[in-house]
Amino acid sequence: MKFLTLIATSLVLATWISTAQVGEFTKAADIGNPKRAGSSEYDETSQTYTLKGGGYNIWFNHDEFHFLYKKIKGDFLLTAHFQLIGNVKGNAHRKTGWMIRETTDHDAVSINSCLHGDGLVVLQWRLMRGAYMRDPEEEIFFPKPYFGENIIQLERMGKQITMRMAHPGEPLVDMGSITLPELKDEVLIGPYVLAHDPDGMQEARVWNVRISTPVLPDWHPNKQVKRVSHAALVFSSRIETLEMATGKRKVLHETADKIGALAFSPDGTEVAFESGGKILSVSSDGGSAKPSATPPATQRTETAGLYLYFSDGQNGTSQIWRKKVDGSESVQLTFDLDPAWFPQVSPDGKWIVYLAYPHDANPQKAVAYHRVSLKVMPVSGGAPRTIAYLFGGQGTLQHPCWSPDGSRILFVSNGEKR
Repeated sequence: MKFLTLIATSLVLATWISTAQVGEFTKAADIGNPKRAGSSEYDETSQTYTLKGGGYNIWFNHDEFHFLYKKIKGDFLLTAHFQLIGNVKGNAHRKTGWMIRETTDHDAVSINSCLHGDGLVVLQWRLMRGAYMRDPEEEIFFPKPYFGENIIQLERMGKQITMRMAHPGEPLVDMGSITLPELKDEVLIGPYVLAHDPDGMQEARVWNVRISTPVLPDWHPNKQVKRVSHAALVFSSRIETLEMATGKRKVLHETADKIGALAFSPDGTEVAFESGGKILSVSSDGGSAKPSATPPATQRTETAGLYLYFSDGQNGTSQIWRKKVDGSESVQLTFDLDPAWFPQVSPDGKWIVYLAYPHDANPQKAVAYHRVSLKVMPVSGGAPRTIAYLFGGQGTLQHPCWSPDGSRILFVSNGEKR
């Protein structure tokens, strides 16, 4: 984490900033005047960001790194997959992750999720501009290093920042939360990268980038705690697909309206859906939505052979069950702390995909606007694997969600609150 050579106070601390739009981020900058200039690129086809950056570190009271960012106000939920690429002989503390920062000043108030080259993952922060970061007082460590792809989530609710982590296939785990009483309402957010070597250069790949507006659950286990109903809330919506073989997600369409009744066309080349009182369609590879005369398919697909798959909360928390189509021989398939909902069986009858809520959600009711995930498991039962992390809930996984060939999942996620 530390860089042991003292930084001279006579450094010129200029920040180079590019105003060109990169994906959904508005600016790219080299913070703290690193010796080698960085860069940010966006591949629209794969919806993947590639960042390159030098810089000595994010530590003490002087930061040097490459930053891709935009301004945002209020609460937010940031989720993405991060991976350091190449440079295997580079400094073990080269890093990438999410950055929250008040300004582009080299010594700004900031909160950073740090995926290191040696697999270490840390949340660190600077409480005041110009202050020295402290070890370990201003750090939270993830106990499981991993050399490869990591899923990192940062959530802001008021003045509190929470970090969650997952390795591929695993559920998100809360690393911890910090409170910054003086944190400004408007901040800069985005991915970053640095080499931890003034003469080096590090590349990072970032994908499945999603930015949403979180809200407090409208349910609490203590009935004396009153929560505001979510019934009147409206969020932007995204139609997404997920490749089962790779885990790569793709946004096909975004709108300020709610989306319903979506389904693949019989040949899998288009997706039909309802939005704003209209029936529309979009290519399953993405593009502009257009009016459609064909209503979306609404057949249910949770049956496989002689069995019906369903959600049931008879044991206190909604889980996935199976029974014969005649109603006999009910068998519970999942035994999880997380509530499980809306199972759908793959076209070949081998797999079930379903929606999972975190353990602090209402165990008996599927609600909208919550942190959720998609999981997949064999139809015969077994350990589920997490395949997507998103903000959604009721209405996310609609019938039918599988592509005709079983290679992709279709679902709705929610973005920023309107």
